[in-house]
Amino acid sequence: MVVGQIQRYMGYVKDELAEPHQQVRGAIIALEDDVKLRRALSVTANISFYRYQVSFKLIQG
Repeated sequence: MVVGQIQRYMGYVKDELAEPHQQVRGAIIALEDDVKLRRALSVTANISFYRYQVSFKLIQG
């Protein structure tokens, strides 16, 4: 699942890249919401969830 994947990335950043005083935060960005994802994030700290929207317009030239 994506939550486990981002936690592994965050662990790497914390251990290998971040300074001792720095806080590591993660973000999951997806087109659609998901109940399973929301449940997993409800018990996980420092990971935010964002939905994105895409729209475009065709203009005949």
